[in-house]
Amino acid sequence: MVKGVERAAREDYSRVVVLARACGAGDPLPAEAVRAALFARASSMAWGGAGVLPVIVETQCAMLAGADAMARAGIATAELGEKESLALASANSISVGLGALLLVDLAALVDLWDRIAVLTMEAFRANPSPIDPRVVAARAAPGQTRSAASLRAKLAGSALFEPGQPRRIQDPISIRCASHVHGSVRTAMDFCVPNIEAELNGAGDNPLVVAEDDVILSNGNFHTHAMAVAFDTLALAMAQMAVMASQRTARLLQGTFTDLPDSLTERGPTHAGVGMLSLTAETLAKDIHILCQPASIHDSSGYNVEDHALMTPLAVRKAVTILGSLRQVAACELIVAAQAYDLRGPARAAPVAVALRDAVRAVVPRVDDDRSLTADLEAAVALVARGDLMPSLSATAAARP
Repeated sequence: MVKGVERAAREDYSRVVVLARACGAGDPLPAEAVRAALFARASSMAWGGAGVLPVIVETQCAMLAGADAMARAGIATAELGEKESLALASANSISVGLGALLLVDLAALVDLWDRIAVLTMEAFRANPSPIDPRVVAARAAPGQTRSAASLRAKLAGSALFEPGQPRRIQDPISIRCASHVHGSVRTAMDFCVPNIEAELNGAGDNPLVVAEDDVILSNGNFHTHAMAVAFDTLALAMAQMAVMASQRTARLLQGTFTDLPDSLTERGPTHAGVGMLSLTAETLAKDIHILCQPASIHDSSGYNVEDHALMTPLAVRKAVTILGSLRQVAACELIVAAQAYDLRGPARAAPVAVALRDAVRAVVPRVDDDRSLTADLEAAVALVARGDLMPSLSATAAARP
């Protein structure tokens, strides 16, 4: 006969569960990630399946104001009752919080990268026929339609749509297929979003308390298999975007393809101009490749009945790390595209491209004589990461004739 657990021991269990699981390694998560995780857990527990008192959810929501603010407002910490500590510790909140923040940031980056690609097209005098609606309709791959429409809209007003303006019938694949690759990232994000929404809008608790039926049910709703696979897939799509951008950067630096000076310097072959940014972008892309090995296939569990672990937090965290490197690759292309644009000096270009070039020049001067580009790259990365960049670009573009 299985001996029951005394009430006092059950109540103390809620204390030790949280303490015993406070054994992480490495640097603490950023404050915004902790806040996102708190919100994610409160949202899921609010559905009732965790079987916790309302004060637990209310306290978590209050905690979003921070410890000092809680003290000033007189918000007390909550005493945990039976099962409540398990509900706090056994959840997917870190994955959900980090994943939600990543998707918001990545959506902004992809939209900005469409603009960067447009600046590259103007600097390259590229052929816009690959984003022609008729071309896209001929084989509407997932995400490609959206990306091609985005590129067309941002290229509006460009002379490149006029006969004889593009320099080549067929541009390098890295330029020709930008909508395909950006589209694949958008499609991978589409795979991720429902997984995040399911966690925010549902109860993944085990056991599940069904109050209306007065029953507690054992289940596997905590198992986020699709989320782990989705974010592994997203990492692969992000890697392809990095590769394409690094190749566009390299093509802009080669006079054979652009009819501009090699390395985009007018000082001759003894100067590097912005040429080294190609190697920087390529190295960053290789770093991203290393991070693309799927986490979801690395089961780390050996705990008796807990015999399968998907490593979802690792899959999401890898994608977050990739995002940081992606921004640096985007900054490399941005600096090089702006340099090429200045050398090209198009008589009429898309207002979006002109506005982006102006935004770059506000923080990165044109390269004449060779100089260290480290500070320039840091400034461009900060520009890429700024959340207010695209609204300002939209306003600038709208104001131009």
